Amino acid sequence: MKAGYAKVCINPPYGAPVVGYYEERLTKGMLDSIYARAVAFDDGEKQAVVIALDLCTLAQVYFDRFKNAIAEATGLDKNAIFINLSHTHTGPLVGKDFASEKRSSEAYDEFLTTSIRDAAIYALADLSESTMETAQSEAKNISFIRRYRMKDGYVATNPGVKNPNIDHALGTPEETVKLLKIKRDDADDIVVVNFGTHPDCVGGEYISADYIGYVCSILEDAIPGTKAIFLQGFQGDVNHVNVNPTPGEAAITTIDFDSVPRGIRHAEHMGRIIAGAVLSVYSITEPVKTDKISFASKRVELPSHQENDRLDEARKICEYYDSGRKAELPYKEMELTTAVAEARRIVKLENGPESFPFFLSAIKLGNLAIAGVGGEPFVDIGRRINALSPFDSTILCALTNSAGGYIPTSSAYDEGGYEARGSSLAAGGDDIIVNGMMELFKELA
Repeated sequence: MKAGYAKVCINPPYGAPVVGYYEERLTKGMLDSIYARAVAFDDGEKQAVVIALDLCTLAQVYFDRFKNAIAEATGLDKNAIFINLSHTHTGPLVGKDFASEKRSSEAYDEFLTTSIRDAAIYALADLSESTMETAQSEAKNISFIRRYRMKDGYVATNPGVKNPNIDHALGTPEETVKLLKIKRDDADDIVVVNFGTHPDCVGGEYISADYIGYVCSILEDAIPGTKAIFLQGFQGDVNHVNVNPTPGEAAITTIDFDSVPRGIRHAEHMGRIIAGAVLSVYSITEPVKTDKISFASKRVELPSHQENDRLDEARKICEYYDSGRKAELPYKEMELTTAVAEARRIVKLENGPESFPFFLSAIKLGNLAIAGVGGEPFVDIGRRINALSPFDSTILCALTNSAGGYIPTSSAYDEGGYEARGSSLAAGGDDIIVNGMMELFKELA
C-alpha cells in the first residue's frame, strides 16, 4: 500500500462571515490558520483520498462540488473521496448561514474548491510505500456530555458553570482517541487521529482551527518527520464544558455571551491532552493488514421532525427574535438558543419534506475501515456501530460527505434539550444509521 499527504491553507479574507452561532460574527483576523489536509491511498489497482477540512458545516451542494472537482482532476471514483469536517465554530461561512441572511462570497467558494481539489492532487503526487499500525488511548476530562437533567426536571443543554440546579448528565462521553500510524519508506510518516467532541472552545471573531489545530501542530513538533491529520468523531451531545471546573480550568476561559466558558488557552489545553494520548501509545502500535482498498457509500432516509400543531407559537418566537425583541421572550441564554432553534425547525418544516437523505461512507484498507456519517450523531450511536463492526479497527467520523444536523438517540426526544428540540430529524434515525452502516460494512467485507 502506498500513502501520500498534503496540506493547503484555506484562510478566509478579512470581513468574511464566521459560522457557528445564532449571532453575527465577521472575521477580524487569524488566531491560527485553517487547512484542508489530505491523505491518499493506492493499492496498485485502486486509489482513495481522505480529506479533513477546518470548517464548521457545509450544505450538500458543496460536498458535491468539491467531490466533482477532485474526481474531474484525478479520475478518482467519487465513492473513494471521503470529506470530513472538523466542525470548528471559528471557521468561515461557506454558502448561506443557517442563522442569518449572510453568505460567503463566490470568490471564496471558488478559492476553497480549488484548494481542496489541490490537496487531493498533491496527496496523490506524494504517494510512497507504506505500512500501517494502529493503537488507541484515552483523553480524560476534556469532553463532557452537554445535556443535563436539572433538579426541576427540565433538560438543559449547556446549563452554565456551577449551576446549582444541575442534577446529572444524560450520558457518558466517549474519551477514546484512535491512532492510525502510517510509516512511509521515503517520506514523512503520517499520523491520523480520531476523537470526537465539539470544537467550540475559542469563540469570538478571529479564525481558529480550535483544539484540532493544536493536536496536529503539537504532534508534528513532538515527532520530527511526521505529518498529522485529525478526523472528527461522533460529537453531537458532547463538548468541552466542565460544569464543575477546577480553578486552573476556570482560569483559562472566560464566560461568553451564551454562558459557555471559552478561550484559546483552553483549546491549546485540549490539544495537549489529545496529543498526549497519542504520544502515550505512539511507540506501541500494532500492525494492521492494509493490502487492498475498497469503498462504498449508502443513502438512507431519516424521518422529518414536523410539529405543525405548534406553528403559531413557533412563528411568534421567530418574529420576536428576528425583529430584535428577544428580550421580550421568556427565555435566557442557552434556553433562548434552544427555543429559537426549535421554532425555526417547526416553521421550516411546515410543508415537509417527510424525510431527509443522509449518506454513509466507508473506505476499507485491508481490515481497517474509515467510516463516516453526515451530520452530528450522538456518541452512543458510535458505540453501537463500533461494537458491531466486523473489522479489526474502525475509525468513525461525523460530518462526512453529506449535510445534516444533530442525530440524537431516540431516548433524547423524550428527554428534550437543544439537540433533540432543534433537530430536523425525528426519533428513530439512530437505528436507521446503525443498521445502514452494518449493511455498508457487509458490502466492503
